[in-house]
Amino acid sequence: MITLAGALACVVNGDTMTSVLRQATWLVVAITVLVLVQLVAACLPEARRASRRT
Repeated sequence: MITLAGALACVVNGDTMTSVLRQATWLVVAITVLVLVQLVAACLPEARRASRRT
């Protein structure tokens, strides 16, 4: 178990963790933007009329 932890410590260094955190931040931003777009689209009157026709 200690050997595995040592190997992971060598592989997952500070640069890797920074990169992972940066990617996670962009993922959260992208999901937030998508949710906001969906909320705005649901509030538009054109979206309601189009959804009733189908």
